Amino acid sequence: MAGLALTVSPGFVLLAACLYFVGGAGALAAFGAAALVHELGHLTAMFLVGASVRGIRITACGPVIDYGGVSSRREEMGILAAGPLAGIFFAVLCFITDIPFLCYTGAIALLAAMFNLLPVLPMDGGRLAQYTLETVMPRRAAAVILRITGTLCALGVLATGIYIRSVAAAAIGLWMGALANFPELR
Repeated sequence: MAGLALTVSPGFVLLAACLYFVGGAGALAAFGAAALVHELGHLTAMFLVGASVRGIRITACGPVIDYGGVSSRREEMGILAAGPLAGIFFAVLCFITDIPFLCYTGAIALLAAMFNLLPVLPMDGGRLAQYTLETVMPRRAAAVILRITGTLCALGVLATGIYIRSVAAAAIGLWMGALANFPELR
């Protein structure tokens, strides 16, 4: 772990402040626990395939692990899937406890895992979709499809947020739309 670079962006500070504003300390703690388990899932998969971790950036999109030493798309896809799978497993364990705060944390972990599997870049689901599409079509065509699906997912989240009168969900939909259409924000 010597030489591991850790950076925290101002966008992450804004994300944490917004989460605290919307849900308080409990939401911030639950989201932090869910994010930690998610990233531990990725790290475990990296360890299993012998990948080397170079750094961790904590951004407005959440933690991003910079790594190398992956020898195949299959290993890469396993690493990507491991984060959401760890979140789902953690959620199940939390629900079994029947402790209110852990059930709340499990719900956050489950929502985060499902959200992260949406085909929107740079999320895990977007990267999984990208690798899958690039095996059957040219990279440019895959990028167009991902931009369209990312935009449609963002519109769906935005519409849901408006329908259920959730400012947070509507804001997430707008942010997803920005990520899907402006790669420089990633």
